Amino acid sequence: IITWPQAMISATATRIIRRTVPACSPTGLSPKLKLPGCAAQTQSSPVLLCQDAQSLGRFRQPGAVGGALLQQVRHGPMDGRPGRMQHFRFGPAKRKGSFYYRFHKLVGKANWRKYTERYIAPRALENRQRWIPTPFATFSQKRASYSWHWRLPKGLAMATTADEVLEVWILFRHNLPKRTYHYFKVLRRLSEVGGVERTDWRLRFVTSRLHNIHRKVLNLPRLAKYYAELRVTDELEHLSRFLLKMLPKYTAHQLALTAHAFGIAKLQDNKMMSEIARLVEPRLNEVTPAELVRLAQAFAATEICHYTLLSQLSAQVQVRVQQAAAGEGLPGSCPSFMQLAELAEAFAALKFQDYSYFEMCSLQAEGLLCEGLSGPTPPSLAKLCIACARLKIHEIRLFEAVMEHVADHWYDYPALSLAQIGLATAPLLPIQDESVQEVYRSMMSQIRQDRDTLSLRGVATAARFMAELDHKGEFMPGMSQVLVRRLMELKDEARECYEIARVTEIFSRRCPRDQALFSTLCRHLHRHLGLFEPVDFVRFTRGLAAAEYRDDRVVHALHKWASKRLKEFSRHDWDSFVTSMAKLGATEARHMQLRDMGPAPPTEPSTFSGGLAYAAKGQETAAPAP
Repeated sequence: IITWPQAMISATATRIIRRTVPACSPTGLSPKLKLPGCAAQTQSSPVLLCQDAQSLGRFRQPGAVGGALLQQVRHGPMDGRPGRMQHFRFGPAKRKGSFYYRFHKLVGKANWRKYTERYIAPRALENRQRWIPTPFATFSQKRASYSWHWRLPKGLAMATTADEVLEVWILFRHNLPKRTYHYFKVLRRLSEVGGVERTDWRLRFVTSRLHNIHRKVLNLPRLAKYYAELRVTDELEHLSRFLLKMLPKYTAHQLALTAHAFGIAKLQDNKMMSEIARLVEPRLNEVTPAELVRLAQAFAATEICHYTLLSQLSAQVQVRVQQAAAGEGLPGSCPSFMQLAELAEAFAALKFQDYSYFEMCSLQAEGLLCEGLSGPTPPSLAKLCIACARLKIHEIRLFEAVMEHVADHWYDYPALSLAQIGLATAPLLPIQDESVQEVYRSMMSQIRQDRDTLSLRGVATAARFMAELDHKGEFMPGMSQVLVRRLMELKDEARECYEIARVTEIFSRRCPRDQALFSTLCRHLHRHLGLFEPVDFVRFTRGLAAAEYRDDRVVHALHKWASKRLKEFSRHDWDSFVTSMAKLGATEARHMQLRDMGPAPPTEPSTFSGGLAYAAKGQETAAPAP
């Protein structure tokens, strides 16, 4: 006889029952398994009779211990999770959480009264084999998983439109990890194909992934350039936080590229541009001629007048030109004539009058044109002449050399270049001279012949050139009608900005009864109001008042925008503007409001437009006789 503890009896009996599968008695216990402790409840420890394996089958009578065993047998499945029979049929895991079951039926606290079982058990062989991932893939599987590394660049290279580029990226959007050069590839390709709408969700998808790794990108200037070309200014502003700290570690070329990016985006960041100027100034000798021009153009585009850097740029260019003339400069260090003209154009935009630089450009142009050497082109000559005119630098030698070249080679000049050269030279060269008049006639004839190549800006330049020649009468009859027809052909152009105020003033004197023309000009006005200066308000209202066309919407828009810019007006300009608004049909209340909000009317005449209004006002007051 062996004495067993009570806990061991329960565990041993459970193992014995699981190994035997005889028919159960009505009570659920085996009559062959004897537990003396069950018969005698008063004993301190139960006694189990040692028998052979065949005699240990079932309990004879259900006692207290038998009830506990019955509960374990009926409601204790093999994995300890009751109610999941799939585990019993298909085989559970021996340890919890070791492997994954593919077929689960989630049972929650829901009403199962109308539940219909739609589960179809798979084949036994498939379901009994548990899924265990292996770290060893076949060669084909590896190649297929890594194929996006060459399929993505190939797709980007083959794309020719922005939609195709973005669709390729979206196709491989889930393939990770993507490196920085992947983002650079897609942004570069988007720039090469002409850009994309900055509100496109696919572009936002690309930039949103880059947003979080801006601090990790090494070539931030290149990324800033791509952002600027794609007009993603919000990301460029976020990038500037990390870019500013890295500026001292960049080369002169990267500093120039950073400034170029902000110039393309026209994003005015005074701190960033000042830091770039401070760092690049002692290293200007390392910068290429193209980067010198980009630096000046960046400051001109952002309207930041850093005259210290501009003077250093001018001196550096003059030294390089002098070294190239003496044969001492390095190859590729001397800027071309087009780059000299572009630098002069940037100086003109910033109102930087450098007489030594423009004298050097004038001598270069004169020498190259007289000797017939390559370098000066019609667009470059036009840019240089316009820059001189804007800065009031009267380079008569340059103008005479250009006019002589135009007289001999007028057929090589496009219409826009001829209009720009004429606009710059007409106020300075004597128009009474027969030779000058002959050159101007040939220029106007060429402009008339090639009018189809003019844009809205070109039409405005040609109209201003025509107005400079028509001071003492119509220089070339019929030229204004030609320009009006070209302007009407471009009436549906909705983006280009031009000198609309001056054009309105010019045509109001030549064709004031053309209703269609002034209707088009009034329609084009609204996109220019945000760019208007006080002189533009005065010119447009004065020109429209001289015509017969009237538009109440234009009067309302001019009133609103002029009220916003009130502090920029002088007394004479405001008086002239209000007088012209009254002629345009402004109501008495609006006219009095403009009078009250603005400065007091001038008490003395002005040489500018306000003088006319003052003279007219004086005549009105002097008209009544006693």
